[in-house]
Amino acid sequence: MKKYRRLWAVVKEIVLANYDVLAKRTMRGSYYIVGDLLAQRIGKEITIEDYNWFCSEQGYASYRDDIWPQIEQRFGLQRPEAAPVGVVYDNGLEYPISRLESVWEQSRGFIFVEKADEARDLKPLSNYGWTIVAGKGYPTRLIRKLLKEDGRPVLVLHDWDPDGLGIYRALGFETRRTRHLKIALCERVIDLGLSEEHVKALNLPTRPSPPKYRGAPRVELSALAVLSARMGLENPVLAYAVASMLAKGLKLSPLEVPKAKLLAKYLRWALTDALHKVVDEVSEELARQQAGEGTAVSGEVAFEGFEGELRSEALKEALKALAREVAKSVRWRGEEDYHEEALRLTSEELVEVLKRGASS
Repeated sequence: MKKYRRLWAVVKEIVLANYDVLAKRTMRGSYYIVGDLLAQRIGKEITIEDYNWFCSEQGYASYRDDIWPQIEQRFGLQRPEAAPVGVVYDNGLEYPISRLESVWEQSRGFIFVEKADEARDLKPLSNYGWTIVAGKGYPTRLIRKLLKEDGRPVLVLHDWDPDGLGIYRALGFETRRTRHLKIALCERVIDLGLSEEHVKALNLPTRPSPPKYRGAPRVELSALAVLSARMGLENPVLAYAVASMLAKGLKLSPLEVPKAKLLAKYLRWALTDALHKVVDEVSEELARQQAGEGTAVSGEVAFEGFEGELRSEALKEALKALAREVAKSVRWRGEEDYHEEALRLTSEELVEVLKRGASS
């Protein structure tokens, strides 16, 4: 940064002069706009060397992670948000990262994992009350902001290396770049990642870390694959996460809600399914009788007889009878039922190894 001090002074000047335009773009988009304006100053206020540095990946990282936090803190301007990257597994289904704004109300909390492959391994856990969130490495500000607003606990599954620990800290603690935003989750964050104790207890293979960490030993979550042969685990990442949760005394089930609320949902589903085919058949028949089998863009319904309510007593009684049959068929399951079922996702042997490793 010191070497390119003049470059960054010019960049800040450009940002302040064009903030209204830049604020409407993503972080990457704003970077290209600034670069375009910066090129006009080559040979005047900056050199070609300065410009080439700005256009490099290191230059983008400095623009994103150093320059914008300085502008935020000094001038109170909100930086452009990085394009949302990641995926969410919620109640067994896959969604884009924006789903974090409206996750399943019966979810106990979240499990953040840095890699999409491991998130896919954890997908079954989303049926047991834990929404899976995958970023791409460190969690973006958007992810941290949404998790902060939600209020439920966040478990962090990560590699055993400095970056993995950094991801846990980025969620739980304030950093120099985000301290002013107050998006740290503090005591709501629980470390579920690989630890030195677990690495030793499971005898996991290590690999050298990148040169910036001087080749210190590291273990990726992918290394848990060796447990497939050693312990006969079909999905070792999932088995490790579940075993680690059990070792910490965490519940593996969705939250309970009033039965009346669930029953209303199940009745809507059942009635919709039952009526769907009938409605299609009646609609096709009426179309042939009244308007032929042609096509149209839209139609204006002039009939106001229902006024939002069913006037046919016969139809009402038929629907009530169907609803009663559906209600009688419901087999209720509680939190303990789900928790017991979730135990099959791991093995007792693995749970005991992690407990011993944590106490050694």
